[in-house]
Amino acid sequence: SELQGAMGLAVFNHIDEIFDDRKKVCNFYDNHLNFNKLQTIKLRENTEWNYSYYPVLFETEQKLLETIAKLNHLNIFPRRYFYPSLNQVPYVDKVDMPVSEDIALRIVCLPLYIGLNENDLKLIVSTINSGL
Repeated sequence: SELQGAMGLAVFNHIDEIFDDRKKVCNFYDNHLNFNKLQTIKLRENTEWNYSYYPVLFETEQKLLETIAKLNHLNIFPRRYFYPSLNQVPYVDKVDMPVSEDIALRIVCLPLYIGLNENDLKLIVSTINSGL
């Protein structure tokens, strides 16, 4: 849209610093989250990532919901993403898609934006790790 184009042009001269800042957040998550009980995306070799989202997959939906509640209590609002599974939206004929349905119940995108400071990142990570 024109609005999206205007926003893109407004930040274009700052795109490198935006990517760098978002990459730092992703690296913090990579280095501090407990991946014994969580999964995150695996990038293919030679993939250039734009750091747009940081999805994590919990072992169960219950763990995801408990963690979201704890984070919300701290005024931190991760987003359920890919939810519900697209085969379950009202305007699509119902088709069984067990893998998609399972993942949709257990995935959330963590906060990821420029200016997200290390104290907030530590709070996010410690809250997630303590609930696993």
